[in-house]
Amino acid sequence: MKRRMFLVVLTLIVVAAGYICTVIYNTAVIKSEYYRSKANSQQLSSYTITANRGTIYDRSGKILAQSTTVWDVVLSPKAIAEDDAKRIEKGDPPVTDLICKTLSRLLGVDQKRIEEGCRNFDNEYFIVKKKVEKDVYDKVQQFITENKLAPFTVNLMESSKRYYPNDSLASTIIGFTNYDNEGVYGLEAYYDDYLQGTDGLIVMAKDAKGNAMPYDYENRYEASDGNDVYLTIDSTVQYYLQKNLESAVKQHKAANRATGIIMNAKTGAVIAMATAPGYDLNNPSKLSEADEAELEELHQQLILDYAAGSMTDQKAIDEAIEKELEDRRAAMRELQWKNKAVSELYFPGSVFKVITCASALEEEVISLDSSFQCLGVYQVEDTKIHCWTLGGHGTLGLQDAITASCNPAFIQIGLKLGRRMFSNYFTAFGFTEKTGIDLPGEASPLFVPYERMGNVELASSSFGQTNKITAIQMICAYNAAINGGYLLTPHVMEKIVDAGGNVIKTAETTVKRQVISGETSALMRQITENIVTYNGGSNAYISGYRIGGKSGTSQKLDEYPSYAMRYVGSFCAFTPADDPEYIMLVCVDEPLGGQYYGSRVAAPVVSAVFSECLEYLGVYPQYTAEELEMQNTTVPYVYGSSMLDAITSINTRGLKYEVIGDENARVDYTIPEAAAPIPKNGTVVIYMQGSSERTVTVPDLTGCTVSQANSTLAYYGLNISLSGGAVNNEGARATSQSIEPGTQVSKGTVVEVTFLINNSDAG
Repeated sequence: MKRRMFLVVLTLIVVAAGYICTVIYNTAVIKSEYYRSKANSQQLSSYTITANRGTIYDRSGKILAQSTTVWDVVLSPKAIAEDDAKRIEKGDPPVTDLICKTLSRLLGVDQKRIEEGCRNFDNEYFIVKKKVEKDVYDKVQQFITENKLAPFTVNLMESSKRYYPNDSLASTIIGFTNYDNEGVYGLEAYYDDYLQGTDGLIVMAKDAKGNAMPYDYENRYEASDGNDVYLTIDSTVQYYLQKNLESAVKQHKAANRATGIIMNAKTGAVIAMATAPGYDLNNPSKLSEADEAELEELHQQLILDYAAGSMTDQKAIDEAIEKELEDRRAAMRELQWKNKAVSELYFPGSVFKVITCASALEEEVISLDSSFQCLGVYQVEDTKIHCWTLGGHGTLGLQDAITASCNPAFIQIGLKLGRRMFSNYFTAFGFTEKTGIDLPGEASPLFVPYERMGNVELASSSFGQTNKITAIQMICAYNAAINGGYLLTPHVMEKIVDAGGNVIKTAETTVKRQVISGETSALMRQITENIVTYNGGSNAYISGYRIGGKSGTSQKLDEYPSYAMRYVGSFCAFTPADDPEYIMLVCVDEPLGGQYYGSRVAAPVVSAVFSECLEYLGVYPQYTAEELEMQNTTVPYVYGSSMLDAITSINTRGLKYEVIGDENARVDYTIPEAAAPIPKNGTVVIYMQGSSERTVTVPDLTGCTVSQANSTLAYYGLNISLSGGAVNNEGARATSQSIEPGTQVSKGTVVEVTFLINNSDAG
């Protein structure tokens, strides 16, 4: 009996010991991390110190994106409750209500939400508002100090916020970050791994009641900021490109926006890239006024549609309308964030003729002496393809064929080249692959491969229809045709620098391959320069500069029926024509303002941007004798002079004069005023002291030739300043003037008149 009892007891002891060992092993080994974590959570509290993202600079060191210090306003419910208890013990009023009311007012947060957060003792901290600016921080800090709040009741935790000092400048290149400082668009996303820093940590001990203890019990692990990224983008050039693109969008009512790229022809470095209209990087969700107006129009239409429908539940109707509006709003945001230059495909149109021409010259299937017949239509198998000019161009040499942008001529060139060779060069010029530019979202081209290319596809491909590509592909291929034959990889990053100033990554010039010979490339430079200078100058001509270029007007055949066709007008140009340094492509998508030819809607943008930027970029004009004769002079300073002295000074500058008032008096002022630009042979009106100003009405010069506009303004006693690359072209007509018709101005005022040609893709 005793032996049996002993065995039972022994067995129980062994089982109990085994159980205890198992529990100890399970606690100490298997679940050690769990219990350690539980202990830490009871004994320690922590808060993340957000690292600053690296700064993004342009190529000259101007800041494009940077992180600034902001603060999160955080409450500790337990600390506030304990502070209240201590105050009540002393006979002082509690502070919970004061905290809730004051923070609601200072932060613009609903007071009930703050009150609920203060009552939730399950949470160690309650975040009232994230990322408040310095002015709000100061007010909250003043409130804490003045009311002698206990430590850790109201906390101001340092954080980081992305700031873009130039608002919309280069918006589709730079992109933006989300609320957690992660890059989600543009370079912010592409180089996120470099720009992201390593967050730090504040670890604080807690007392028995779960409250954070004083700073003596705090460990701080500092954040490590991200790397800085320097771009090839030049802010000044970027500004001028965006400004002129936005003007083109407004002037020509471009329904699907416009895009432009300026690239270093020798290195592939992108100097500027823009989509217009852009968006505010500091408020990326905000839509443009045009988009908001479109949404309101949609809203009103939806109200009418639902009112006429069978749905009767007003709440359901309102919800349905709101959903449709929100879906449209989201689509608009996505569109405005998209970089049109790299993420959208288009038919390049006649700009592509440069590629067809270069390929055929390289293969020696054509030469400058080749001739082509254009009867206005060219039949390939069962398909008739028309030229843009009715009746055709007749017999054309190669230079005339590309200058006149004759489709039948280029169909003949494409057929001479053949399907196999055309496809080989199409691939060699980079049209079957992405360029590899360091930007997210680059679209893949849509093209007809050799295996599926018939003669009809070859014919339409030869003048830039059929195959859809990106603008960045087009400018890179065009650049290869004129820079010696080298296809370059475009890039926007110049270097990446760490916090210690060490360069950890650089962008080198990358030559993918040589597509054509230097001799063929030189010939293409000559041919395209002749396009721009033809017949006295095209819309892209700039006095003092040698520019080569080609325009394009493509039909959006895959999107619109022929009776409602829409177009993309484009122009690609480079300078200097003998040794290219910079190349620019501009595309205006769906211009609905009446003009849609690339030579009319895109070439003037190229001319304007180059005119404003080339000297800044170190490319200086070299005027011919004829161009020097066309240059403006300035009005001399003759105020207070005698009439004879004033006339002498004015005549010395090659200017005419008209005197108003007493010839024996002194000069009071002149129109134009002293130092103002005035065309040579212009007339300066001299107002003598005591005379009254004479005004005239500005006439409407729209449609006038240069000669007609000049004589009309002279008749009214006004001076003319000629603007536009085509001022010497006999086909140029006045399209705009600096002073509105009907305006009353002083006699002698200078009116700037812009002259353009409008002959399809000829230049």
